[in-house]
Amino acid sequence: MKKDLVLTVRVDAEMNSIVQSLAKKDDRTVAWMLRKLITEALEARGIWPLEKK
Repeated sequence: MKKDLVLTVRVDAEMNSIVQSLAKKDDRTVAWMLRKLITEALEARGIWPLEKK
């Protein structure tokens, strides 16, 4: 997956702590964990991966 955009996300301290904990548990970066969580949410809604026409 080509990563060519940067998203800035503001979260509260509790969410930050949860995401950092998940990342540490899986020995991943916070950025990787956030991409994974976003991908899972999009897949659950049936809009990822995008169908190319």
